[in-house]
Amino acid sequence: MNNSKIFLKSNMVMDRIIDAAELNERDIVMEIGSGDGRLTEKIAPKVKKVYAVEKDLFLIDKSKMRLSNHKNVEFINSDILKMDFPEDISRIISNLPYNIASPITERIIYFLNSHQRSIAVLMYQREFAERMLALPGYMDYSMLTVFCTYTCNVEKVMDVSRTNFRPIPAVDSTVVKLRPKNIEIDRRFIDFCRLLFQHKKKNLYTAIISSRSKLKSSDKDLIREKLNSLGRDYLKKKVFFLDVENLKRVYKDMMDVNLW
Repeated sequence: MNNSKIFLKSNMVMDRIIDAAELNERDIVMEIGSGDGRLTEKIAPKVKKVYAVEKDLFLIDKSKMRLSNHKNVEFINSDILKMDFPEDISRIISNLPYNIASPITERIIYFLNSHQRSIAVLMYQREFAERMLALPGYMDYSMLTVFCTYTCNVEKVMDVSRTNFRPIPAVDSTVVKLRPKNIEIDRRFIDFCRLLFQHKKKNLYTAIISSRSKLKSSDKDLIREKLNSLGRDYLKKKVFFLDVENLKRVYKDMMDVNLW
């Protein structure tokens, strides 16, 4: 969001973001989209180091003047989607550019799960955050929800009115905290769930048959035979009613009958 020249102006919101990040003097923070350095200025005194990532050289120059007394800030002029994350970071903080929210969240989550005791505190467009936080059975429940719930403990920190930014954007925002489960993420499970959620309003039985072009067999009769042999009640449920634990059971069953 900072890269579109919209800046958070509320000190109260900045303080809440910092509190949520549970910062201490040993932490090394990566701030994505550091903008004019207002939030960076609040983070720097609390931590060992800040990597301030910003695409706009003008904003970096402006921030360097603001942060001239903070020697623990390293500016990185780069596109966050193209750069490697510094391996020593323990916290990620960002008022995320909304147009890259999905791909950068995936990158952040993979990074968090491979680094113990890491936390991310991220601000999103409210509609995007609602999908991250949705419960099974609600229409906002999506593949994004499944991915986030499978990999992280996801917590809503606060809603942020658009009036807390300058200039005022067209949407409201929400701050979310991601605490990783530090699991080895099974990419085949993620791919399987993505396949199902292309048909999220169908019952699972129908969704699987509709996905047959991606299964080990595309033979409808064989798929029906194997699904019927499972005798699972969950096959009657619509896909968007299935929580992560149910999806894990479906995934295991599909491998057991050699369909995935």
